[in-house]
Amino acid sequence: MGMVALERKIGSAFFVFCGQYGEVTRFAQEESVSRQWLYREAQGVREALEGSRTREVIDGLRKDNAGLQAQVAELKQRLQMAVVIDEEKQAELACVGQACGVTLPQCRRLLEALMAKPLSVATLGRRTQALAEKSGALLKVFDEYARQQVRAAAADEIYVRAPVLMVVEQESLCWISGRLSEAVNGVAWSEEFAQLPNLEQTAVDGGTGLAKGLELVNEKRQQQAKKPVVLQGDHFHALWTAGVGLRRAQKQASKALSEAEDAQKALEQCARQGRQQTGPAVRASHAWRKAEKAMQAWCDLERTWQQTKDALPLVTPEGELNSRAKAEAVLAQTLPQLPEGDFAKCKRKLEQPEMLNYLDHVHDQLAALPYPEEVKQAAVRQEALRRRPELLRGENPQAAALRGVLLVCAVVLSKADTVGQQAVDAVRQILRRAYRASSLVECINSVLRMHQAQHRKMTQGMLNLKRLYWNCHSFRTGHRRNTTPYQRLGIPWPPGMRWWDVLKLTPEQLREKLSTARMAA
Repeated sequence: MGMVALERKIGSAFFVFCGQYGEVTRFAQEESVSRQWLYREAQGVREALEGSRTREVIDGLRKDNAGLQAQVAELKQRLQMAVVIDEEKQAELACVGQACGVTLPQCRRLLEALMAKPLSVATLGRRTQALAEKSGALLKVFDEYARQQVRAAAADEIYVRAPVLMVVEQESLCWISGRLSEAVNGVAWSEEFAQLPNLEQTAVDGGTGLAKGLELVNEKRQQQAKKPVVLQGDHFHALWTAGVGLRRAQKQASKALSEAEDAQKALEQCARQGRQQTGPAVRASHAWRKAEKAMQAWCDLERTWQQTKDALPLVTPEGELNSRAKAEAVLAQTLPQLPEGDFAKCKRKLEQPEMLNYLDHVHDQLAALPYPEEVKQAAVRQEALRRRPELLRGENPQAAALRGVLLVCAVVLSKADTVGQQAVDAVRQILRRAYRASSLVECINSVLRMHQAQHRKMTQGMLNLKRLYWNCHSFRTGHRRNTTPYQRLGIPWPPGMRWWDVLKLTPEQLREKLSTARMAA
């Protein structure tokens, strides 16, 4: 029947479009259909041959296909940003929050903004506690590598209902130690420092327990014929107390100047009113002499204090490498000029020998470099001038002479070829690691203070969790950007490994990964 129908449609098209007069009627009678039926069939054949309807169908399908493809692309893009907030992801968020000082109820409120029924606070607490206990075992594996790399450290204690002994490697900001302790005496600190076999210098803020701990460690090192650890006093804590005296001198000068201006106004008013000016003139003259004397005292104090501060940095204001002899000579001249009342504490600290120990340590390291003496001197001079670029600017004779010195150093180093470049790199590293303050440990202390502000207590497990997170997180800004403290310290870090990935490992698996990464490096 399909074949017959098809043949009739072709016949209808033939007689309608090509037939003679009357053939359509005759063919309709033969097929027992109406003439209108034949015309409709002929039109259908014509449309089929022209393909207009097919094209319309195809165009519609193509349009639908393009819309579906755009929808699929949009869904794929959304999928890349989508996060499956399962129980594991909720536990990760809670752990990160706890490591950053956010409370568990706050973490749950954040989860409520993303999903209907997050885990309870108690459940999040159990997950976090379990991972905090596990982080202690993982830190032991990291410490096997990290503590061998520490050469310059800053130490301090912070109190979170119990003292926490804090040790930080200064260049990498790696949190080396964070231990709850019942005491902060010399014995406790000596146990911390004894875990750092290659420690060369430690910056402290003047605590007696810290100094005693280093003394005990140095006694053991002396018995073992090892180099002692250099105790470096904290310059920041020694200098900031002087601000009280400077502000007091400024206030006295401002007050005297204000009184002189008032006296001058009174004198001018007497002149305008035609009254006797003898008394006001004497008072104004006396007030101006007093103001001048106060201003001079303030300026002298500022100048003396600036000279005192300039004696402490690694590079002198003249662009030369500082030394203990240079610094002590300046301090011996300026410290007696500072008033005892406001600067007594500052002067006592600056007179302590350990304040300049870092200079001796730098000179000892430079002397041990295996390069020709003239190459080392050129590298040191070049690096010192690089750290004082303001001395090279301008058209004055001093700036021109220093630019000439810098050019001579560059010529000497270029003639030394690879040895010269090696000397430049070695000198730069030594000077870059010449720390004279323990302030960097306060950066890590701030992590604990955020926790201290909102939490009731601090456990050793929570300390371990925070320390592991800090050492595995990437810095966002600065010269440490896109690196972790462990990476900067030289720990063989597996590529692509995140803090959460570390927490999923057993200590044995972590040790194997670190060993593999070290061999690959």
